[in-house]
Amino acid sequence: MSQDSRRPEGRQFTPQSIAAAQEKNLFARISDIVYELLEKAIFSSAIPPGSKLNISKLAEQMGVSTSPVTRAVERLEENGLVTAVRSSDSKYRSYFVFDLSGESLEDLFVARRAIEGEAAFLCAQKRALIDLPRLQQLADQFQTAWQDFAQDLDSAPTVSERAKIDLEFHHQLVLTTENPYLIEMFETLQGTLHYLSIRSCEFVATERKKDNLIVMGSQHVAICSAIGLGLPELARSAMERHIDFCCNRCLINRTFHAAGSR
Repeated sequence: MSQDSRRPEGRQFTPQSIAAAQEKNLFARISDIVYELLEKAIFSSAIPPGSKLNISKLAEQMGVSTSPVTRAVERLEENGLVTAVRSSDSKYRSYFVFDLSGESLEDLFVARRAIEGEAAFLCAQKRALIDLPRLQQLADQFQTAWQDFAQDLDSAPTVSERAKIDLEFHHQLVLTTENPYLIEMFETLQGTLHYLSIRSCEFVATERKKDNLIVMGSQHVAICSAIGLGLPELARSAMERHIDFCCNRCLINRTFHAAGSR
């Protein structure tokens, strides 16, 4: 299926959806409302990976000008959910929902294993010198968020909130190494990692298998425990298991959605 043929359907993008959001928050900016609508549609795969976002069409469907839609789409790009492709003359940009082939997805997770596995190893080596309580706090928040979700799927922290905690933990862990090269490599991938964190959390949540929810929530705690005990190899192994778990969830769900679209 070509990128141009995968365009978002307009049922969720209407003037009524904008008005309903404004009723809930009278002070909300239109661009923020548009962002939330698009973000929700991307998370739920209502807008599938690789879909082209037509700003003019979206603005028409929502009954707003193109300016707030453009700001919302640019914010999605900043957050790693959308990629921009410039025309040959560089005057125009086309926007597509971020997508990775299965092979590229695996390659990216291999890179994560190398960077973050080594980061966990180094943190365990220097456990007496690092801010372990901060890492533990983030790990506990992540576990609590998933436990709450397992108990009440509707009122627990959102996918975005869980993904934010997830990414903050991984970023903090890499920063803690104080290795400028590891930090640079991680931050170069950060936009893509933000997207992957969202997708991983979304896929685990969509499966609604309680065991997987508990496993997902406990893995950051296991990494911290190994670091706190000063066991570098165990810390690396715990990080690699966590990354492999997320990779497998993404690949399984990608295969499922691909099969369903045929």
